[in-house]
Amino acid sequence: MTNVKAQALPTQGYRIGLACMAAGTFFTSLAGVFLRYVESAEGWTIVFYRSLFFIATMLVFIVWRHGRQTPAAFRAIGMPGLGVAVFLGTSFALYIFALLNTTVANAVFTISLSPFFAALFAWLVLREAVRPATLGIMCVALLGVGFMFGDGFDTGTWRGTLIALGACIFYSAGVVSMRGGKSRDMLPAVCLAGVTSALFAGFAAGDLSINHHDLMIAAALGVVQLAFQYLLVTRASRDVPAAEIALVGRLALILAPLWVWLAVDEVPGDLTVIGGAIIFAAVFAHGYMALRRQTVMQET
Repeated sequence: MTNVKAQALPTQGYRIGLACMAAGTFFTSLAGVFLRYVESAEGWTIVFYRSLFFIATMLVFIVWRHGRQTPAAFRAIGMPGLGVAVFLGTSFALYIFALLNTTVANAVFTISLSPFFAALFAWLVLREAVRPATLGIMCVALLGVGFMFGDGFDTGTWRGTLIALGACIFYSAGVVSMRGGKSRDMLPAVCLAGVTSALFAGFAAGDLSINHHDLMIAAALGVVQLAFQYLLVTRASRDVPAAEIALVGRLALILAPLWVWLAVDEVPGDLTVIGGAIIFAAVFAHGYMALRRQTVMQET
């Protein structure tokens, strides 16, 4: 007999959550095309102002949510929250430099390896079991990265792929830290990640002067691309299962290269296309398997 729960129609909260996740994925995919319109600002300068706009947006939401308890919300993040702040903040900065040093397709496909690295880190730190199928799919995905490195050596963009891999590893560590503090509100920790990236940029930048055009680009990156992304995905996580969130999030792998192709005619190399196709197939298979496991658990 089919379980009644499996037959239930989607709730309004689920539909809203799915819409938030789709919108969040759309905003995620915009980073590359925004950066391609920067006129003269250097990478660290963009990171700095992007972080400031991100912090301001997150603070407005956190204060709206917690009111007078906002200081307590920041104190409550504990050590897991500090891990989120450091790891995510580092990934914020590295991702910008990855996009500036390789094609958008190359960067986003490399970043998409994060579920596999997160699974490995969760096994090392939280002792969460890693399925053999996940390890097998990760090996296939790494083969795709090998193709993209080959393309990078031909075109001189291999450094961007390496930076993207670093961003992926730090982002995955941040996700695991967030999971370690899942009983707490981690949005204050995400806000502090913006502080981390701003501090890195402030010390590393030789000059923080920026023209009005590039400041608007940095504002769009901080508010629309980054803050809206995290706020919408956080809202989606209330009503949409994690496996479905991961699967919908894979849409960014298609959208991000599409925007730069339409806007600035940026076409990835043949090896990047081959490697990206391998990675896309791997992460889609991983998300689909997680969704199937979740459905089976609901039906039993």
